[in-house]
Amino acid sequence: MNRGVLVAVVVVVVVVAAVAGWLAYYRASAGQRLVVVTYNDIKPVIQLAAEEFEASHPGVKVVVVSFPWSSYINNELTVLEAKSPQYDVVTFTPTSSQLVAPYLVPLEMSYFNQSDIIWDQEAFGGVYRLSNGSTEVIGVAIQTWVELLVYNATLFNNATLQQEFYSEYHISLNPWTWQNWTAVIDADKFLVGKGLVKYGFLVEDEPSHELIDTYPAIFEWFYMHNSTLSCGSPAGLPGYGTMFMGCMPSWWRYPFPPPSFNSTAGVQALEVLRELVAYEPSPSVMPIGYTALSQLIEGGSVAGAVAWANDIMGLNSSVASQLLMAPLPGGYGEPGSTFLGISKYSQHKRLALEFLQFVMSPQFQEKAFYLEGSLPISKEAYAEIMSNSSLPAYEREWLRAILIANENATATPPTVPQTYPYLIPSFNGPVFSWLQNPTQDPGQLLASIAAQWVRYLSEGS
Repeated sequence: MNRGVLVAVVVVVVVVAAVAGWLAYYRASAGQRLVVVTYNDIKPVIQLAAEEFEASHPGVKVVVVSFPWSSYINNELTVLEAKSPQYDVVTFTPTSSQLVAPYLVPLEMSYFNQSDIIWDQEAFGGVYRLSNGSTEVIGVAIQTWVELLVYNATLFNNATLQQEFYSEYHISLNPWTWQNWTAVIDADKFLVGKGLVKYGFLVEDEPSHELIDTYPAIFEWFYMHNSTLSCGSPAGLPGYGTMFMGCMPSWWRYPFPPPSFNSTAGVQALEVLRELVAYEPSPSVMPIGYTALSQLIEGGSVAGAVAWANDIMGLNSSVASQLLMAPLPGGYGEPGSTFLGISKYSQHKRLALEFLQFVMSPQFQEKAFYLEGSLPISKEAYAEIMSNSSLPAYEREWLRAILIANENATATPPTVPQTYPYLIPSFNGPVFSWLQNPTQDPGQLLASIAAQWVRYLSEGS
């Protein structure tokens, strides 16, 4: 047979085989039913993804099952622990990542466009550290939350105030230029001292949860500048975050890294927190959580806040439009994403993987932003949205700050299973009491908390 004819025949056979394989898979997937379990707050984004995915996969049905935030993870675990194939795609957040990790399929990231993923957000919750020290990816982030600086545009863009502040403190009043937390405290002193606002930069000090987010946001600056603590890993180790050392020192006898906040750096961060709290309502009168923070910002007499960008975007537009955003001092942020993983017991793993790929696409990420206000995990989606001149200028400026904070989101609280029941109460309670009456030596306070953390982790509580 002529070689050219032979090649042509081979090509035809390969093409026919490929088409036949695709048609076989299409017919198999066409009748499939994919079940995604999630929580109510994120359901609109998941539902949008389900509808869009169905439209591009005729015959496939995606069912979204949703539960309240307070109960969704327990429901998921009940099903997963029973090895039930009831759920194909499972939703989780960093705080629940280690609870669901044993029941999820490790993901091969070559199936995704890794260069488009904001990795600091993906790593915080999506990367699971195994007992032998290696890591695996257990889920992909489908949206981002990030904590950064929010500030009153009218005040900070005032040329006269900018000149006065520079003359007095020899630094710019522009939060984008701030390299440390001293600048935030100086701005509080300046603006509150002049009577221009009643409160400075608000920080959330509510003890049931918020303190475990606020303290790492501040502590990260000291952690990243201390190689002894970070060991060159500014986000710490997966699961442990920056409140633990970024390595396993040879002198340490436990299977987890030592706490890092019982240090000079930890004390410095606590003192910064105390000074910032001094420029907001007394914690004994009004602990600051999301509701109080929103009310005070809407009241108009605050310089700014250390806040989640997503919360600020949800404020009334007449208030939000007067605010601008910047990364935390030194150019970083605190991450918090929502993830999707594939159950080990799913009978539709290939279709579930396609669903994850679809949700991660820049096209869907962009649509989710416009229709549901979901902040993307896709860099390309950010670029496309920021190039949209029909968006208000302040929103495009927000997205610029959010993207930078996301790409440098290294301020990571712990996510080990002991975090919620033990680590948070044993940290937040004593620190909140100290903020109300800071008479105890801060070094002793943090050393006592760190000793409790070691006990909880070593006992496997």
